[in-house]
Amino acid sequence: MLGQKEIAVPDPRVRVATETGHSLDSGVRAAGFNWSVALAGVLVFIGYYAGARIGFALTFQPHPVSVMWPPNSILLAALLLTSPRHWWFLLLAAFPAHLIAELQSGIPLPMIRCWFVSNAAEALIGAASTRYFLGSVMRFDNLRSIGLFFLCGGILGPFLSSFLDAAFVSLNGFGNQSYWIVWRMRFCSNLFTAMTLVPFIITWSRHRFQPPWKLPLTRILEIAALLAGLLAVSLTIFGWQMSGPTTIPALLYLPMPLLFWSAVRFGPTGTSTAILAAALLAIWGAVHGRGPFASYSPEQNALSIQAFFAGASLSLMFLAASLAERRKAEERFSKAFRSSPDAMLISRLKDGHVIEVNDRWEKMLGYRRDETIGRKIFDLNICTSEANHDRFLAAISTRDGFHDLELCLHAKTGNLLHALVSGDTDDIGGEDCWIFVLRDITDRKRAEEAQQELAHLSRLAVVGELTAMIAHEVNQPLGAILSNAEAAEILLESEEPSLDEIRQILADIRKNDLRADEAIRRIRALLRKREMQMQPTDLNEAVTDVLRLVSGDAMRRRVQIYKEFTPGLPFAFGDRVHLQQVLLNLIVNAMDALSSAPEPARHLSVATKLNSAGEIEVTVADSGHGIPPDKLINIFDSFFTTKKDGMGLGLSIARSIIEAHHGRIWAEHNSNGGATFRFTVPTLIFSPLMDAPLQRWW
Repeated sequence: MLGQKEIAVPDPRVRVATETGHSLDSGVRAAGFNWSVALAGVLVFIGYYAGARIGFALTFQPHPVSVMWPPNSILLAALLLTSPRHWWFLLLAAFPAHLIAELQSGIPLPMIRCWFVSNAAEALIGAASTRYFLGSVMRFDNLRSIGLFFLCGGILGPFLSSFLDAAFVSLNGFGNQSYWIVWRMRFCSNLFTAMTLVPFIITWSRHRFQPPWKLPLTRILEIAALLAGLLAVSLTIFGWQMSGPTTIPALLYLPMPLLFWSAVRFGPTGTSTAILAAALLAIWGAVHGRGPFASYSPEQNALSIQAFFAGASLSLMFLAASLAERRKAEERFSKAFRSSPDAMLISRLKDGHVIEVNDRWEKMLGYRRDETIGRKIFDLNICTSEANHDRFLAAISTRDGFHDLELCLHAKTGNLLHALVSGDTDDIGGEDCWIFVLRDITDRKRAEEAQQELAHLSRLAVVGELTAMIAHEVNQPLGAILSNAEAAEILLESEEPSLDEIRQILADIRKNDLRADEAIRRIRALLRKREMQMQPTDLNEAVTDVLRLVSGDAMRRRVQIYKEFTPGLPFAFGDRVHLQQVLLNLIVNAMDALSSAPEPARHLSVATKLNSAGEIEVTVADSGHGIPPDKLINIFDSFFTTKKDGMGLGLSIARSIIEAHHGRIWAEHNSNGGATFRFTVPTLIFSPLMDAPLQRWW
């Protein structure tokens, strides 16, 4: 039966030619195809004939139905291992084997033809239905494939074809049993054979053979011990001369520990082999009147063997497949664990002791595997502060798992690392464990710090360009304060100073002082170096502050700024200063673009609204020279600029800031001249759109 492997692996040249559509040498391709199919046909002929001879030998006389009829199961296994387009050839190869075997046993020719039809029908029904529901090559290493095979190939095929077989027996007057007795005997025989023989053929055809000298000595000794034990126990139990039914319950299950051993240690291949060997020995003993299955009538003995081993095969193959799936899952986890690009650590839940780390852990933190295993995580002192220690302790105290906890850690060398730590609990090797994943984000944090530094420098550069704006913003209230102070001195020098006028002057001084203080506060906030702080932000108010800031520079450049705000906007979720930096960059760029336009045509508008996606959308549009279409795609790239003296960083930083807010920023060339820049920021609460009239800002 080992030759069945050739059926499952057709010539690779044929497969490549079929799948890719590339033509190969027709003579070579035809030869490869014919040899592959011919070999499959030869194997089916030999297997079918040998199975028929064995089946006749395993007949409990005087009943004409064998307790195990291998030909149908051999044909079913061959169909499951072969492409459906070759099934016709396998059926054709099986027919002469069927004819020869049946004629040698004295079966009438009409009955021979009818039985081949029913045998072929059983194999076709089982193979077609299994392939249809399985949708892939038949394997016995997972629960789904085993369940589908047992339902379709083991039960459905024999169940339906037995009606046809019993009808043929009745129509041909072959034998003296009734229709339903023949149906039951044939159904039980073929169900039992399919469940014990087909798994054996398919698992061995898929098995990767390894020379014995390459196996570990312990594995060889274990295989020898299992085979010797199974053979000894089966020969003892099924070859013992018995005289009554009272011994059946005591001895029937003695081979079961060895069968469980094969299922646990040797998978579906070892399990199917052990079950088939035990079943054949049981049938041999029953045929010779020995063992626990020889205590009743031949019909009852056959039914007992079939029921016992069909049930054993069903349960043990499911057990073997379940263990195989578990081993595969453990292997996949082990492979993923070892090759993970992130550091991983496994510790016991009950005491916190580390039981395994991967290679990335050693490279990232510098602690070798033997230095880490057996110790507690906190014994390594990797947390840089009590705050980090407490945050990590709080995360694992719930035992519900946590994700992306940002911690600053100490490597063994003393270097500081930034990591995102995630943890989940799972059962590993029968113990509840924590599985920690540490993703090194040190480079990302450094990049963020560099980005923040660059953004800060960009703000300084922009404000440096707005010297006139700052002077205008601060000088106006200071000039008013000076004028009011001089007026107050004049009043105080009079003979009867008016106290009401003095109070009014002092109130004006106080108001202008607050105005100057507010202007300085806005400029300092914009210039201050700080990390991004996400919080509810009134974008209309933030935009208004920026417009106040640039109003002096706009007057100097003779640029008219208009605003179109949607009142009642929900708060945006973002950093006020960084968003103001984006807007400041866009407005300054727009005013630069207007420098070459005639003074009456220097218009700039700033608008806010809530778009259909529930985001706040801010628009800055100008009437300048616009952006050439071929440059729009690169306008936000670093060091790309359309200015003669530009650095190409402002818009790149603006994009980084907006992306950090999970928003979008883009530019458009206006059809009537000029350019429009838009960016969006997520909101906290959705509110309906409200139209606002266009009004002059200054």
